[in-house]
Amino acid sequence: MNGFRPTGFWVRASFCPVCCSPPSRRARSSIRQCHDRLGNVALLWGRAIQTTDGQVCFYSRIHAKLLAWPHSSFWKTRSTSMLHGETSSFEAANIPNRSNQNSDDGLNDKPTLRGIRLFPSLADVPIALFDATEDESAIDRTKAGLLDITAEMVGPTDGLEGSDLSPTPAGFTYFGQFVFHDIVFSQIFGLPKPTGKTHHLKNASSQGLDLSGLYGRGPIVDAHLYDVADGADLSACRFPIGLPCMKGSMLPVDGKTMQGRDLPRIDFSGKFISVEGRRSPYRPLVADPRNDDNLVLSQLLCTLMGIHNRIVDLLLGIGTDPAEAYKRARIYLTSVYRTVIINDYLRKVLAPEIWDHFFASDDFLGAGVSALETFNALPLEFTFGASRFAHAMVRQFYVVNDRSVEEPANLRKMLSFSSLRPGGEIPIPENWIVDWNRFASADTPSKAQSARRIGPFLSKELTIAGLSAELNGTVRPVAFMDCWRCYDLGLPSGQDVAGAVKTALGDNSIDVPVLTGNDMLPTAACAKRYVYNAGRLRAALQRYPEFLRQTPLSYYIIQEASVLGNDGSHLGPVGSYVVAATIASALFKAADTDITSRRLIPDVEPKTLAGLLDLNDTAKVSDEVLGGLLGSQGFQ
Repeated sequence: MNGFRPTGFWVRASFCPVCCSPPSRRARSSIRQCHDRLGNVALLWGRAIQTTDGQVCFYSRIHAKLLAWPHSSFWKTRSTSMLHGETSSFEAANIPNRSNQNSDDGLNDKPTLRGIRLFPSLADVPIALFDATEDESAIDRTKAGLLDITAEMVGPTDGLEGSDLSPTPAGFTYFGQFVFHDIVFSQIFGLPKPTGKTHHLKNASSQGLDLSGLYGRGPIVDAHLYDVADGADLSACRFPIGLPCMKGSMLPVDGKTMQGRDLPRIDFSGKFISVEGRRSPYRPLVADPRNDDNLVLSQLLCTLMGIHNRIVDLLLGIGTDPAEAYKRARIYLTSVYRTVIINDYLRKVLAPEIWDHFFASDDFLGAGVSALETFNALPLEFTFGASRFAHAMVRQFYVVNDRSVEEPANLRKMLSFSSLRPGGEIPIPENWIVDWNRFASADTPSKAQSARRIGPFLSKELTIAGLSAELNGTVRPVAFMDCWRCYDLGLPSGQDVAGAVKTALGDNSIDVPVLTGNDMLPTAACAKRYVYNAGRLRAALQRYPEFLRQTPLSYYIIQEASVLGNDGSHLGPVGSYVVAATIASALFKAADTDITSRRLIPDVEPKTLAGLLDLNDTAKVSDEVLGGLLGSQGFQ
């Protein structure tokens, strides 16, 4: 990291965000020359909260909050879990919805949130709230019912062995989180208050499955993310990569003796973590701060940084100039990434017949793609409905590496390795570096642990701990918020979406049963697997027959997987359709997906997640083999 020489500083602004003066050449040349900590804060969070039209109007909105740093509660709101595109309550404060539509006396026309719909015909058919009683309003009774139901969605507390685990390796849980972050950033904070009856949800992500979580907007616009290679050519082409720390100390280790790596992290003065550094606060120097949400996700991003750097160094070694080396490395890595998404990840999580409908062709451009609309944002049915299925795959305990076999880490510990949380354990200690053989391995027999089955029984942390929040700041469990957002944002019920999927598939001979009533109760397999838990959840569900008839989409999809997805081994037809249609649109319909003049997804190797991760390991993929992969596919 000592060779880090960023070539730019300001993010989409020709002026300082604090004093409005033009940046000097010296300020542009080094992140360490930022004239105060506020500039760095704006830099680090700029991508996350700037408006989609490129404006940087958020500076005035957060200026007063930042002046009160570090005593302000502003940073505490950032500690809320942001799994799969979530936003904190502070960010979402201006969004009108069912629960706070009367909170502002100036908004007497009761505006509602609108977004792109996968099924526009259902836009005016929101899921019905529970019936009001003399003592409770419809909103209060719905919330009370959801709290009652979701509190019983907790699965076994050990999560280490047994039939509650699926055939899918645990690494795909977090690879999926990274993929969803690549196309979903629910941009709420910084938008003006609505004055009409609708308020459109914008997406701050590029949406094109182009590894924007790694590359940002490239080394010209997001130059602060990049490093330069040794030599006279100072073109930014590599990523700075952080070092882990020694066990029991926050001091980074010598990179020559420790193979593990961490994300690059800097403090508010713009300095990297060093042997003289303090424990906190630090922020990751990455394109999307959500990818520092937990240990496995940040290690995945760090591994992708290392793969890119390795490819660049290989190309530089044969005389390629830095700018060209960056371009070729990005094209190749993005092509492999897209191939892994479709060929490996989606094959594991989608119903086989739905995968075939969208992706069964040599170039993955299946018959179902032609019927899709071109989206300028992501459908709400995916963002706040189908994408939440991944929460069901999260384990309660993980074996991170060989050192943690005897004492696996619980989910709360995994979440603590993050700059986003107060007192986060960063840099990541060297004894917590992820061994990818434990998460996605091609070895036989494999040491990779499995993800949980997709179903209504979640890890304890997601059903009990307050890892999410309502728009008014009330801390809630993730399981509750996944359901409540469906009501709050007016999504259609799972049953209505199932009917729409059935219609959309037409005469494709794909069966799409509409589950209702007793179909929404725990299955016989779940009752056998979770004797005590299934009984309690069944009783809670039967107390609210409205929930069984009109089920929130997020819950419907995980229950459908349990009923129709081979006992939760993969999604059912409705969940599969929404996920596949969204990702197919992001790949083949988004305007910004053309990163190469060749076919959109070239025939590249490797095609699996294990193969992708192995590219960072010289013991598994030598320089000669990697050079052959690049050369044989026209990327060298």
